[in-house]
Amino acid sequence: MDRGSIWKLIAWFGTRTRLSRFVSRFSDSFQLKKDYRSRVTFPFIKRRRNRNCQILAYHRVNDDGDMFFPGIPVKRFERHMKFLAEHFTVCSLKELVQRMKDDDLPENAIAVTFDDGYRDNYLNAFPILQRFSIPATIFLATGVIGSGKALWHDRVFAAFRQTRVPELTGLVPGSTRLCLTSLKAKLEAQRQVLEHLWSLDGDERELVIDRLRDRLDIAETESDACRLMLSWEEVSEMNADGIQFGAHTVTHPILSKLRAEDARQEVCASKRTVEEVLNTTVTSFAYPVGRSGDFNATTKAIVEEAGFCWGVTMIFGNNQVETDLYEMRRIAAWNEDSEAFGLRLKYYKFCS
Repeated sequence: MDRGSIWKLIAWFGTRTRLSRFVSRFSDSFQLKKDYRSRVTFPFIKRRRNRNCQILAYHRVNDDGDMFFPGIPVKRFERHMKFLAEHFTVCSLKELVQRMKDDDLPENAIAVTFDDGYRDNYLNAFPILQRFSIPATIFLATGVIGSGKALWHDRVFAAFRQTRVPELTGLVPGSTRLCLTSLKAKLEAQRQVLEHLWSLDGDERELVIDRLRDRLDIAETESDACRLMLSWEEVSEMNADGIQFGAHTVTHPILSKLRAEDARQEVCASKRTVEEVLNTTVTSFAYPVGRSGDFNATTKAIVEEAGFCWGVTMIFGNNQVETDLYEMRRIAAWNEDSEAFGLRLKYYKFCS
């Protein structure tokens, strides 16, 4: 039985027995014993000395059932937030970081974040956050907020969603032909195209996207954006009600692929825009895509020099006192019901 199967079995029992409560208490007191290379070592378990914290990362919250860029269904998100409110100490990201720096983390500390700035954060997530008094931080890709435009990756998702052509040829290096005759094939082709696009700088990426849409026989229309992103009025309304906002660049590029001056422009311009609209100081930054190769030492230095106090990634994991504040880890929220959701968070806490 592989590790994934073992986890599914544990989650199944955990939602139906007292195992969930046991795992919760156990992970509060103990953690895996690891050596300096992060390898698990005998006797495998040790008493926890320091508390850690978790940061959840969401993007879209809707019932669209879009397989090309899935969002979490509204009712499931509501169950997640209800579970957090009942079983975790939910902090704003600003409070979480400060208490982490002060080595004063409460038990089961967690923060909720969203990336990009989709309008369904306002329509669907915001009322739920209000209902359960849950603070959250939304990282804005400022170039599309209030513009009626879509982010470049949404143009890619829309192209694969709408195309009726049977194959894509000659676009991705090393793949002469990508089949598009089934949903599974389209999703695999989309994955390969995104990997290729993530390797390019901004100008080249836009050229390839135009070429992609042409080969997929997709005409560019204003309906592609379909009021997909937040307006600045919605941002201001949420901010007045306690939702915090951070910067996520202007055009959502992979910062490690840009020249330093271009990366600096993306970082600083997004910060300046959010600060001007909300008349506040912006201290939170999220690296676009956020994998380990999507930022580097130069990127982190630019973020710090711009005046941000921390930067969050999409590298999986928990955070503790010794965590690099410009390389904070997050956990992508998944489509599971609340008991399995909570059990998995506790399991991750134990493994840290």
